[in-house]
Amino acid sequence: MKALALQIDEQQLQAIRERMDEANQRAHFVIFQSVERESGKVLRLITDIDSFRAIQEQHQDDSDMVIIQDIVPITDALARWAVAENMAAQQGDNAEVLADLERYTNEVLKENHQTVNPPESTDD
Repeated sequence: MKALALQIDEQQLQAIRERMDEANQRAHFVIFQSVERESGKVLRLITDIDSFRAIQEQHQDDSDMVIIQDIVPITDALARWAVAENMAAQQGDNAEVLADLERYTNEVLKENHQTVNPPESTDD
């Protein structure tokens, strides 16, 4: 496995999963698909149900969004995605952090039998 910006051990991963289980009681995780109306670009993302509703409302004029999996199980892949998501929110300009987020998003998509997102550099 290649070196990643994200470095967490099994104990940290377990603690993250426990916190996610608690958060999941309030607002469960979903996988949703967003289609930009202008470009037709399709992207599948993970978030909690409350954030999905807020994102859907924010982008209602430019994108069509639909939940493609309601309730995502809390797994190691989802925990790694959550850490990568948090790091990206803090260091959004760090290419390694963004690559980790893309990788772990796709890991969760694969684990849940969803189509993965194409690499960002690929043109349609």
